[in-house]
Amino acid sequence: MKIQYIENIRHGLPVDSVYLLQSKRLQGFRGKAGKFLLVVLGDRTGSVEARIWENGEELYDKFNPGDLVKISADTGEFKGKLQLNISSINIYRGKDVDWSAFLPVSPKDKKEMLKSMDSIIMSINNPDLAALLNLFFSDSEWLNKYSTAPAAKKHHQAYLGGLLEHSLNVAQACQQIARVYTQINRDLLLTGAILHDVGKIDEYKYERMIDMSDQGRLLGHIIIGIQMVDRAIEALPGFSDNLRLKLLHMIASHHGEYEWQSPKRPKFLEAYLLHQLDLLDARVDAFTRAAEDRVDSDEAWSDWVKDLERYIYKK
Repeated sequence: MKIQYIENIRHGLPVDSVYLLQSKRLQGFRGKAGKFLLVVLGDRTGSVEARIWENGEELYDKFNPGDLVKISADTGEFKGKLQLNISSINIYRGKDVDWSAFLPVSPKDKKEMLKSMDSIIMSINNPDLAALLNLFFSDSEWLNKYSTAPAAKKHHQAYLGGLLEHSLNVAQACQQIARVYTQINRDLLLTGAILHDVGKIDEYKYERMIDMSDQGRLLGHIIIGIQMVDRAIEALPGFSDNLRLKLLHMIASHHGEYEWQSPKRPKFLEAYLLHQLDLLDARVDAFTRAAEDRVDSDEAWSDWVKDLERYIYKK
């Protein structure tokens, strides 16, 4: 299998490679009849738009999102962004495909992140919360999902390992803020940080491509996470009723506002801090990605960033 990673594609050079088809749509020509096929191709280093100008309507039904396709293309630019003009495209039917080459992955090392997470878990002194975390993290099948799942489909940390990266970032931020505000229940805050997005394990499917699962579309990660944590607590006899209620509320309220699909708004300090630090990590990721966009361009400003509702100054 020949892969020319997207991050290495340069304007003016030909492309002959295999990519994952992420999306497709027909779009009408300007000034003439007919439609061309617009596709988004991806690999672990990113994604790129590509256009098939000839026979787009005939080719539309021959490929579906999640397919591996082998293309030949020329490179160009559209509105300052790289664009491929495909001259040939075919389904790739090779065997022994390494799917990790085609899905974006966290830039951070998984083993190092898990080591850091283990260190935080070992610092939990409350016996109930320590037992709950050990119950989860001693399950190898669960841990593989937790360390592989994305944190989102399009927004913050939308890549394999994104859930672990995001949860670790939030937990480490919680460690720091607990040093400043000593009235915080540190163990509760850290446990909430580690488990607040645990429902994303089942909210997304992330084998051929990152997308919402049926369970994710119908329930969402907050409800899934509450169910998952509550079932685990039931397996721990004598678990504190007060801690159970607080921890489940932290999961239920971590989006902070009703308009952000939060079933509840935070009702105590640790829940409020979890919401703010969860939001902080998502915003840091959004600003970082916007600043890195079009890094080869001399433009001082990013394109309009929908999530942040602003342009980002990059210099």
